[in-house]
Amino acid sequence: MVALSPLDKFMPRGYVRQIFCFPSTHAHVTDTLKKGLKGVVNDVPYLLSDILTSEDRKNVSFSDSYQTLEDLYYEQDLSDTIDYAAIKAQHFPPSAFTAPGIIPPDTQPPLPNPAPVCRVAVSLVKGGFILCVAVHHCTTDITGFGALLKIWASHCRTSASTGAGFNPSWLNRQVLIERPDAHNATAPTSMPQLLHVREPGSYARLAGPAPPPSDLTTAIFFFPQTKLQALKHAVNEYIASQDSTGWVSSGDILTTLLWSATLAAEQDAPASESGVVANQKSTNTIGIPVNFRSRLNPPLPPNYLGAAFLMTATTVSREDLISLATESHNSNDHGYLDSILIARLAEIASTIRASLREVDEQSVRDVLAFLNSAPSDRPPTTLGPRHDGISLVSWADQGVYELEWGDAVGRCESVRLPKLANKRYPILLPRISSGPNGEDGGLEVIVSFDKQMFLGFEQSWSIKRFATLRCCS
Repeated sequence: MVALSPLDKFMPRGYVRQIFCFPSTHAHVTDTLKKGLKGVVNDVPYLLSDILTSEDRKNVSFSDSYQTLEDLYYEQDLSDTIDYAAIKAQHFPPSAFTAPGIIPPDTQPPLPNPAPVCRVAVSLVKGGFILCVAVHHCTTDITGFGALLKIWASHCRTSASTGAGFNPSWLNRQVLIERPDAHNATAPTSMPQLLHVREPGSYARLAGPAPPPSDLTTAIFFFPQTKLQALKHAVNEYIASQDSTGWVSSGDILTTLLWSATLAAEQDAPASESGVVANQKSTNTIGIPVNFRSRLNPPLPPNYLGAAFLMTATTVSREDLISLATESHNSNDHGYLDSILIARLAEIASTIRASLREVDEQSVRDVLAFLNSAPSDRPPTTLGPRHDGISLVSWADQGVYELEWGDAVGRCESVRLPKLANKRYPILLPRISSGPNGEDGGLEVIVSFDKQMFLGFEQSWSIKRFATLRCCS
């Protein structure tokens, strides 16, 4: 049986889960999906296993027992209750995915112990189908999850995984359990920079009491790629004008916009409604996950299936962030961006870029060495430097929309989460490519806020100027 890496064991005890919407009504769609899934579990056998949590909850491992393909796959017919064309016309709102059975069984709290590694649910609807895939987070991250989808799509299309470029090295966790140079490495004597000891209830205090689900709004905003590219061009022009060789990506800029809007909305919302008492520190620090597959030497396979990310943190001026969310000073009468705004965007985005670079070969090795050698009774530890509660997650590079699943299954038209029962800071959904008929590509962002905070987020300048509200539930 394959072993989990120490980093796998450090992952949240839950599921990486996504919902995929397909317009196919092909007579053989479910047979094709099941045959393709059989090919996936032949390539990745541990998907048929369970995750066993020890009685003291300090350790997780693969169970020795294996399930059957029938245990993994669940199917139902909702064609009398869900119309694909209708939910597509509404941009696939999160409330469309709340019917029982759309989320696979045994993948929502309270979880069984042992808990399945993988569960799949296919819901046939009028004019299409909804596919929900859930994979235990202790076995993968969003990049590995995307690689599993590539393998499945290839099997559905060609009855083999060669189309996805599958290689057994994708499964090799040994490189994180004991790296080739491990005999020369010494375990850090102190906590590595990219880990910290978690204070009891620290993030629960930051998030505050959870509002009732009825008070939460789950919304999806769309940022057109043309707007993000134009803003990136303006910001990088400014950076170059300062005799700097640095640069920022559109992702750095979007992170800046979302951070600004979130912080301003959280600060303005009454504490009784947002659950957060306004933090009067002069700075604010966020957490950002970083995929480190390419940062090791030799690098991990780009499609390595295990967990291979760490968290970094970025700290900037609270005043600068809040000012970006204020409309009055950010553009002139002709809609052009103010030069002061561009300079501020450049400064914050450059700080984000610098923090991402901190996840390098040495910092990753320090974390791996610490986790490989740390005793089981170590203090509760969590990924990343300490931050102030806001973290931004990106699935932008997952590549779901580019996958070809073959004639019977077709191509995914939308990636969604169901209406969320808890507060969630922005998650960037997979990037949407430009359409063949001139449709603008871009990025969708999903949030879940109480009503007052959602209103502040939606009305912030950085959202009004660069995004449109696609749907909310």
